[in-house]
Amino acid sequence: MVFFLLSSWNTVLDFDENNNNLVCREINNQSPSVTVEIKGTKAEIKINNVEPISVSEDMSLKPGMGSTIFDIKYPPRSGPYISLMFHGLYMSATSTGNVAVDKTRNFNWETFRIISQEDLNNLSHFLNNSWHIRSRKEIVSHHEISDEGDFTIRIGDFFSTNTEDLIEALRKSNPKEIILFHDVWKTEFLDLFRPAVYYCSFGRPEGFECLKMSISSLREYGKYSGEIKIFTEKDHEYIKDFLPNGTFDNIGIEKYTALDNVDYMSARFDTESLSSLSEYQPILYMDTDIIVKKPIEIVLNSILSDTIHQLQVFKEVDDITHDIYWGNELFDDDLASKKPNFGFSTGIIGFKNYQEVSEFFKTIREIIFRQSTIWGTRQIIRCFDQPVANYVLGKFASLGSELLSSTVINFDMKYNSSPDDKYQSYVDNINEVVVHFAGGVGAYDWKLEAMKRFLNRLEEGSSSDEA
Repeated sequence: MVFFLLSSWNTVLDFDENNNNLVCREINNQSPSVTVEIKGTKAEIKINNVEPISVSEDMSLKPGMGSTIFDIKYPPRSGPYISLMFHGLYMSATSTGNVAVDKTRNFNWETFRIISQEDLNNLSHFLNNSWHIRSRKEIVSHHEISDEGDFTIRIGDFFSTNTEDLIEALRKSNPKEIILFHDVWKTEFLDLFRPAVYYCSFGRPEGFECLKMSISSLREYGKYSGEIKIFTEKDHEYIKDFLPNGTFDNIGIEKYTALDNVDYMSARFDTESLSSLSEYQPILYMDTDIIVKKPIEIVLNSILSDTIHQLQVFKEVDDITHDIYWGNELFDDDLASKKPNFGFSTGIIGFKNYQEVSEFFKTIREIIFRQSTIWGTRQIIRCFDQPVANYVLGKFASLGSELLSSTVINFDMKYNSSPDDKYQSYVDNINEVVVHFAGGVGAYDWKLEAMKRFLNRLEEGSSSDEA
């Protein structure tokens, strides 16, 4: 059987092309080229399952000199652990990655765990992502997951776990949620923290100017370096050219051709396209007319922390009967429904992951399509997507409004024409994370200038703080 070898430092045996020898390197998303083939009590190490490895004169392991057959010895550790011996000497790996056959005794450094491709992939997924510690409601970055030696892994400042328990937990878990034991019986729930923010932008250049400002604010003031997805009919080069330097990293362009008003207004709910977000959590949708004023991680962390609600929404009104924007007509027409106690905006929506909301989003799109048959055209939508979203999610989903209602504010347009001193006081005293320039789809005649003025004030404030 063919396996990979994991050292006691939780590094994997691989070939260093630059130095033409074997080393133990950190586990990443690239599969090692070095494998070990085990036959009974013997083992042979190869590159790409073809080229044999042998012990050189300096006791390092190199290709091109024939094959070395190792004797397998079993260390005093239960599980799939082995030591490899040649001419009375054991193969050993140091914390710096050096590998040599030069030890006369068999201790931790001379012990290796045989590991399958699947288990190695799982381990790579864990070590190279950030995780939300559910009991503490805190994020541990992948940079804070470290090796402690002796097949032990440290999870931030929280706890340590042995590699065997971690491998076993990863086998039993889905990629986004892990139940992990440590210190024999203590338990933690870990949720994948690999956030994504997505936008939908089509048509007029003014809309992309709004997108540019929104992304710039998300990166600079939101302190967000994670994945951004843009659903648009524009190509990769168009988007890259209009974005400021340094903001295009971790941005994915999802080609989306909006055929008409129905497609244009409901793209944020198009589950076939949103399936590209299936590997991320949490997920935040934002309209392009949004400026992020403060670090966004508190919002993303809270979305993931909420184990009660399926979606996080921004409450705009307490009474949906005041107007048609929050699905009042739809609830009136459906006698089996009960009107919710608030109406929300679809300009910003947060949810844990795609899998939990895909059926809701699919239903929103389906209703919009079915309603268009009543009008006999796909060019008319009753107040666009928002009433339908309020109807579907208000009737079937568990909605949380406290988070976004405390971290999002609609920009008060009366201040846009105010003198500088009054305007600056208004902007500076906004404590919310997100500012939404709501007020009509495609109303770029006022939104562009309002967003520009707001960003200019943020830049002035940052400059004065630095000074």
